[in-house]
Amino acid sequence: MYEKNLKDKSLGALSMGVPGELAGLHAAWLKHGRFPWKALFQPAIELAEKGFEVSPALGGFIAKEAKKILDDPGLRKLYAPEGTLLKTGDVCKNVELARTLEAVAEQGPQVFYNGSIAEKLVKDVKEAGGILTMEDLRNYKLEITDAMTLNVMGYTIYGMPPPSSGTLALSMVCKFLIQNSATIVSGVLFFFGY
Repeated sequence: MYEKNLKDKSLGALSMGVPGELAGLHAAWLKHGRFPWKALFQPAIELAEKGFEVSPALGGFIAKEAKKILDDPGLRKLYAPEGTLLKTGDVCKNVELARTLEAVAEQGPQVFYNGSIAEKLVKDVKEAGGILTMEDLRNYKLEITDAMTLNVMGYTIYGMPPPSSGTLALSMVCKFLIQNSATIVSGVLFFFGY
C-alpha cells in the first residue's frame, strides 16, 4: 500500500486506521463513569460552538503552514473560514465538530461507527484518497488489555502496551537518563560554566 510513497504511512488519509478512541472512552465510562454520558460532551461542544481566541503560538503555526492549510479543504474551512487565514486574536470556531459531538452525546458512539457520522467520515476519507469503509467501522472491536507498567525512581507509570510506542519510548528515555545521570549533570554544569 505504501510502496509508491512512504510518506503515506504517516501523512494523509492512507495513514489512518479505524478511530478507536471514542469506543475506548465509552467503555471506560460504562465501567467507571459517574456523570451522565451527555454531560461529558458539553464543555467541548460549547468550546467548538463559541470558539477560542487564537494564541500567538497557534497564530504563528497558521502563518507558517499557510500553503498547507489553504491547499486542504478541511484545514481551510477551520483556519481560513472566510478565505483569509486566522491570526493571533481571531476567534477559531468549529461548528461542524460541535454538531458531531452533540450527535455522539445524544446517540452514543454507535452513531460514529454505524450511523450518519460514520457515513460522512467514510465519504471524507475516500475523497482524501483513503480506503476506510463502513464495514471497517462497523466491524471495529474494542480490545481491553492490561496496561504496561514502568517503574522509575520509586514511581510506577502505567501506559499503553504495543503497538503503541509511548510507554516503550518513555522506558528507554528513563533508563538512559538514569544510567547516564552523572554524565548529563556534569554536561549541564559545564554548559552553564560551573
